[in-house]
Amino acid sequence: MQDVALDACCLINLCAAGRILRMSSSSAARTQGVARSRRTAGRCCGFGLGLHVPAKVTSEALYIMQSDEENPASLVECPIDLEPYVATGSLTPCDLETHDEIELFVQMAAQLGDGEAACFTLAAKRGWALATDDRRARRLAAESSLTVITTPELVKVWAENTHPSDEEIGTVLRNIQRFAYFTPRPTSPEYAWWMDHLATS
Repeated sequence: MQDVALDACCLINLCAAGRILRMSSSSAARTQGVARSRRTAGRCCGFGLGLHVPAKVTSEALYIMQSDEENPASLVECPIDLEPYVATGSLTPCDLETHDEIELFVQMAAQLGDGEAACFTLAAKRGWALATDDRRARRLAAESSLTVITTPELVKVWAENTHPSDEEIGTVLRNIQRFAYFTPRPTSPEYAWWMDHLATS
């Protein structure tokens, strides 16, 4: 199973999606009473990936938007609570640990935000993939031969693994666009897949 370091943008997008980080009832039955390990992170919600959240990212991913209960046409800030996802094993917290990791982080933080720099470091030093939509981070990762995965690619992986209806996929994509203010660029991987599902749902 591929381990993935999620940057703040990708984490916020997944939290805004509405359901893809939630554990299915069948997964809940399988994991009930079983200790969660870092190798099972992310599998219970359908990604088949180990989704890791560095401490620097946790401090950056503070809120998503939600509909105002009194005026559904308006949006209000809603604090992100990662604890339910951590408790079910959908996400695993992590941090820089070794001298080499801290040293590379300092170097990368001169070129990237702290969250992206932490994710880059963990991907480089631990052989993980880097989940980011940041163009500079993607370019630097490509130059270092790191595996990069974007929000559209993450959502497509979830859809392929869990087989939701086209309507459910459309709802997830619209939630990300509305509540996280994210729409992929035309040059982004899986842009056509994203737009096709919006158009047909």
